[in-house]
Amino acid sequence: MTGDALTELRALKRAGIADSAERVPGLLRSLDDALDREAAGMLLGGRAVRTALAATGRYTPVALGLLASSTVDPLPHLLTAALLAEGVQPETGTTGFNQWRFEILSGAPNLKELAPAVTACLLDDTAVFEKVADPLDAAEVEARCAALPTELDAWLTAFEGAPGGVAVLNTLPLSALRRDRYVDYATKARVEAAWHRMNAGILDLAGRPNVVVLATDGLAARAGSAAATDRMRHIAGHAWSQEFLDAYAREVTRVVLARLGRARKCLVLDLDHTLWGGIVGDDGIPALKIGGSFPGSAHAELQALAKDLSRQGVLLTVCSKNDDAVAREAVATHPDMVLGPDDFSAFRANWDPKPGNAASIAAELNIGTDSMVFVDDNPAERGLMEAQRPEVAVVALPDDPAGYASAVARAGLFNQFALTDEDRVRGSLYRARAQRDELRQTAVSVEDYLRELASEITVEEYGTLNGARITQLFGKTNQFNLTGIRYGADEVARRVETGQAAFFGVRATDAFGDNGLVGALALVRETGGPDGDGDWAIENFVLSCRVFSRSIEQAVVGLVLRAARDAGASGVRGRHVPTAKNGRFADFYPSLGFTGQDGDFRHDLTQLAELPDWVAIGTGEGKFHAP
Repeated sequence: MTGDALTELRALKRAGIADSAERVPGLLRSLDDALDREAAGMLLGGRAVRTALAATGRYTPVALGLLASSTVDPLPHLLTAALLAEGVQPETGTTGFNQWRFEILSGAPNLKELAPAVTACLLDDTAVFEKVADPLDAAEVEARCAALPTELDAWLTAFEGAPGGVAVLNTLPLSALRRDRYVDYATKARVEAAWHRMNAGILDLAGRPNVVVLATDGLAARAGSAAATDRMRHIAGHAWSQEFLDAYAREVTRVVLARLGRARKCLVLDLDHTLWGGIVGDDGIPALKIGGSFPGSAHAELQALAKDLSRQGVLLTVCSKNDDAVAREAVATHPDMVLGPDDFSAFRANWDPKPGNAASIAAELNIGTDSMVFVDDNPAERGLMEAQRPEVAVVALPDDPAGYASAVARAGLFNQFALTDEDRVRGSLYRARAQRDELRQTAVSVEDYLRELASEITVEEYGTLNGARITQLFGKTNQFNLTGIRYGADEVARRVETGQAAFFGVRATDAFGDNGLVGALALVRETGGPDGDGDWAIENFVLSCRVFSRSIEQAVVGLVLRAARDAGASGVRGRHVPTAKNGRFADFYPSLGFTGQDGDFRHDLTQLAELPDWVAIGTGEGKFHAP
């Protein structure tokens, strides 16, 4: 498959890759060798191919900085392959050999203009020993290990000034050549202890905003070895093995996806031979292998993993070829089942093709199929999903169920920067959504439904308690994201502190419970232009897909208009910047009385429409204002 995929990629390039751009991610995902992925990244990283792919509009552009303390020549190509496989096209900026420290402390002369959203700084033990005069002096090594976390902390402070964005650091492995030069076990232990304390200090830096620290021992375990071969170390000056750089590129890709709000949110699970051993329709519920000894223990392990993912906000759904009643009875009644009926936000057990069922589940949950991860023991079903729904991530399960849970966990497709309270209760929020849908089906009219729903919204100004969720909403919301602007946490905090913008969250409750913080809005004050002085501008407005079409969006903008009028503003401006997913809201502002064209709209505040009276406005929390 690998050779075929590379051959096809070369053929696509020769024929004009723009015409077959939809084939590229699937072909890249099918490459199973690090050298082939480097070759593919090199093939697709040239200027002409980059321009052609960008012109298709299929790829999200991202600026990426890359720093290192040693030679990492394959890394830009591996990153290109890994990111293009996820529909992201990187523009990578690098610096010279071992310039990571000078580049940032001198104001990022090579990266500042690029303004990378994510900068990865890959350090090996050179960063320690280049400042150690005598590597056999354990006291000197201890002192240097103790100093490095503090040095990196200062480096991060400079990084925030330029180039800014998300910084990705790593713990440093102690190479065998460095470790094994000590001949007495006491010194070996002393240096190892200092090294572990240093890495613990580096991991603590992850507590800073917009800092991710990757543990290299985990990546090395996936790669087989972190260190380059002795020959590559001498000939090419490489500190890292090709396989490690490949694993590192994949992990940085997950960080980029989290930064872009592209982390997956829904786990789509098969039942027979996946969540349990056996076929429930043939074997019967008592004969299912779940819990106890192997292979039941392996299926229980996968269920336990799914349960833990659910507790962190991942939606669990069933997509299985079974009779619905039989499948539901098995989940509800088998005594060793780890997952129960209430753990699933959607359940499709029927004989329809699974790609169609996945789309049906996505429609029910109002999420995109590109936020789904499909887990099925059957390679044919996985192949069909990849062919018909290439945007769905498919986990390549091993033949042995003992490895199922590890394969899903290792994929890391749900990684994000920080969990919020809303993440932890997302499953219950979506189950309440099903209750709302039942109410919608029984209501005699949309207005009756909305009145019975009894929605109430409350405006919350950005603060320490809601800041992470507000930033997450800007980062993750794709459909009702009117301009596509995604603010980083540092950017929001800085602009609030300097008075450049005001940020707000919108909380919604209804008859079925608290929906949590579902909306976020950024307001600025217009100061330039012949008719712009005094206007407020909605720089961006995002709203969770969970609460679409309940008039909440109209109520929020209505409150902004009233607050602007009360503050003496002459008008409010709003923009719609087309993205791949927000096209259905192109006429949102005109539908609320704004006038304009080409995505730029203005409301003059002379006449304000009534707020929808089925949406109550909470009091006591906050009110919109411009900075």
